[in-house]
Order: sequence, then structure tokens, then C-alpha cells
Amino acid sequence: MSNQIDRSRRGFFTGSLLTREGKQKIKKQITRLGLIPPELERIVASGQCSDCSGPCLTACPEGIIKRHGGDHELHNQPWLDFEQSGCTFCAECNQACPALQQPKPLAHALGKARISQQDCYTWSGIVCMSCVSACPLGLIEFEYGKPDIRLDDCTGCGFCVKVCPASAIQVQPA
Repeated sequence: MSNQIDRSRRGFFTGSLLTREGKQKIKKQITRLGLIPPELERIVASGQCSDCSGPCLTACPEGIIKRHGGDHELHNQPWLDFEQSGCTFCAECNQACPALQQPKPLAHALGKARISQQDCYTWSGIVCMSCVSACPLGLIEFEYGKPDIRLDDCTGCGFCVKVCPASAIQVQPA
């Protein structure tokens, strides 16, 4: 059986698009799993990653660059997995990319870290301060006993994501 998404009328009527499991599978197969590695947006958009051996994956000292799998619509495209670590903005991924003719220093922002109040333990009344010490810039502060990220200065490095026991922090494009 093929892992491709059957978006045809037949696929709809056979129920794969009607069930919760079918909808979740399709959403997972078409949704980008994370942010694009820094400065590689143009390379990814032009499709140059599809035939690449992926030297950026092994060049990343934090090991956060992953590829979308074969059953994903974005097959072979790189993404940042902050569940393991965060981005140090070292630019090793850019240096390793054969498609970048002149690698340049990284921009100092990937996105913005956001806390889901519905998922955060502290917002539910459970004492937790895991994210505070994880932020290398000290941008997570507690106001009235609740965590708050100073978004103006947040670089989206993702170090706060891996330490959150409730998986309540996500880095989103700026």
C-alpha cells in the first residue's frame, strides 16, 4: 500500500479523509514539521534539497537539523527539531550547504518562542520554572507567577522547547 495521500474524490468517499485518524495522518504528511534551518529558505524553496545528500544534517553540532521522511509531501526538505537542543547560530549548516555559493553569517532570529497557556503547567497552577534557566539570553521572566517571553528580543533558538515538560513552548516564524 502506498503512503501517498489519496486526495481524490474516491479517497474522500472511501473514508480516509473523513476519520479523525485519516485527517491527522494527512495533516502530518503535508505540514512542515519545524522551521527551515537559518538562511536556507531560498535553497529549500527552489527545490535544491530534493537531491542533496544532506551535509547540513551532519554539520550541525547540536544535531537539530532533520529531514522530512519519504511519506511526507516535503520529502527530503530540512527542518529544525528543537526537541533535542537549540540553535547556536554557528552557521555550520550554511558552510556545509553545497547550494549556497557564498555562505553568510546567520541572522540573529529564527522565529519567536511562544508559550501555550493551555498546556503550560504553571498556567495550570503547577509550579514549574524549567524554561527560565534554559533561555541563553534570559528572556523568560515570571510576571505574577506566570512565565512570559520578551518577544521583542527572542531569537527563536529553541533551547526552551526541549526543557519544557509539558511541551507547551513552540518556536514559530516571526
